[in-house]
Amino acid sequence: SVAEKTAKPTSALEGYMWEKETQVDRQRERIPLALLMSQCKAAMVDPTKPKPRDWIGPVKQAGADGKFVIIPECKRMEPTTGSLRKRYDISKLVKQLTVAGSPAVSVNSDGVLFGGSLEDITKAREASNAAAVAQSLDSDDGVVAPPIVASDLLLYPYQLYKLRLAGADAVTLVVGALESKDLLYLTKIASTIQLQVLASVTSEVQIDMLSSKLGPGSIQALVLSNRELETFDFDHSGDQALSLLKSEALAAFRSKHGSDVPILVEGRVGIIESSGENTGYIKELKEAGAFGAIVGGGIAAVNDDNYSREMTSWAM
Repeated sequence: SVAEKTAKPTSALEGYMWEKETQVDRQRERIPLALLMSQCKAAMVDPTKPKPRDWIGPVKQAGADGKFVIIPECKRMEPTTGSLRKRYDISKLVKQLTVAGSPAVSVNSDGVLFGGSLEDITKAREASNAAAVAQSLDSDDGVVAPPIVASDLLLYPYQLYKLRLAGADAVTLVVGALESKDLLYLTKIASTIQLQVLASVTSEVQIDMLSSKLGPGSIQALVLSNRELETFDFDHSGDQALSLLKSEALAAFRSKHGSDVPILVEGRVGIIESSGENTGYIKELKEAGAFGAIVGGGIAAVNDDNYSREMTSWAM
């Protein structure tokens, strides 16, 4: 916490962390940690409450034939560019993505920079289930509801308990915001409440920390991000993720954690062009060893009726 009001953050990430700390402190005032833990424990043994679903399983299955897997992300806005849609209807959006065949969905639940909320997680889960049931009634093949990963800046176990109760199936940890001991602690807490973990990195140093501090099986996927944490803008060239894909740090990570941990890329995928086409960058990512991508802004730019066609064109 910041003791002096005159203190100024040294980077966009630090300022973001300070705001998140304040947000969590306010939540704790309303619902103390002990009470939240009791609620979570009760929900885990209550057969009427929803249980976390396997998130990484459907993702791996979608890429089993060698296709580049596209995981759409739902978010209201970007901190550097503003609103991504004229109207953000999370339920409608997730239903459309479910019908389009998304193997999984990412939902940004951060309210500090991205305009999200815990309610977005709950609405997304309900919408994906409803869309899957409706599709199953209309088709003999049936449709499986895509599991939900919550994208947020997670600093405390308190946040994990809140997301578990909101209906998340998995969570993303921003490695650049965590010390090694906190990273280890949060992955263990997530495991105890049945949440799968994706680790998001922006540098080789962060990948090295994962390799040295976490054991195999601690995370279900590694996300290489084009986001620049100093400003929270993106590397618009996409070179940051490509460089990480080809790095010695990633090779060491694969050696320790196994080659079956999917490597995903996020940040301007579907927007960055190579050889004059956005599919050109995706081809580069795939050739460099990426399993798939989490696509937010790229999906927001697609007409609602074209999700299926665009995701198919990107899944090379």
